[in-house]
Amino acid sequence: MAVDSVALKLPTFWVSSPLAWFAQAEAQFELRKISQDDTRYYYVVAYLDTNTAKRALPIITAPPPTEKYKTIKDFLTSAYGLSDEERATALLSMNGLGDNKPSKLMDKMLSLLGQHQPCFLFKQIFLQQLPDHVRTPLSVSAISDYRTLAREADKLFLAGGLDKYPKLAQCGNPEPQLDAVCWYHHKYGDKAKKCMPSCPRYSTLKKQQGNARAGQQ
Repeated sequence: MAVDSVALKLPTFWVSSPLAWFAQAEAQFELRKISQDDTRYYYVVAYLDTNTAKRALPIITAPPPTEKYKTIKDFLTSAYGLSDEERATALLSMNGLGDNKPSKLMDKMLSLLGQHQPCFLFKQIFLQQLPDHVRTPLSVSAISDYRTLAREADKLFLAGGLDKYPKLAQCGNPEPQLDAVCWYHHKYGDKAKKCMPSCPRYSTLKKQQGNARAGQQ
């Protein structure tokens, strides 16, 4: 069955996340090759809940002659979305990880950007929320992609947490796993010169370094 022959069905407008709702609606429009301004506009109006329709009533009852879709979209995202000031305040008032992994925090921070691009402070705001054993190696990392940076932070975060959960550290294969080693061993392997105390290779590296110093005496 052709995609455009299937009736388009959207979820009721998401008051709590207007940008995400419009992103999903526009994906549906593209799949069904719906490009007419009037058609897109009327689809949006058809999927508004009662309270939202009341708030948008001036536009619904007297839509502009052109750019109807843009007008209703701009109104709804402005009425129910965060302002730039609110987004900036939320980013600058971040208060650590809480119960989340670094990648979940990154998801939240990226969503707060809305349609804006990250500024030069974005990485530092993210790093400041992380514990020392995660922040220290990442502060000198050249990773520029934010989601990649967050995944690397997850690895360091989970590796550093093993000493808090000794039963978890003892389960499974006793051989060091790639996703459990510290950032230095993950990046440099056996050539690593530094290590974190929570890393399974920490004692081995310290022993090797001690033997090397003894051989030089």
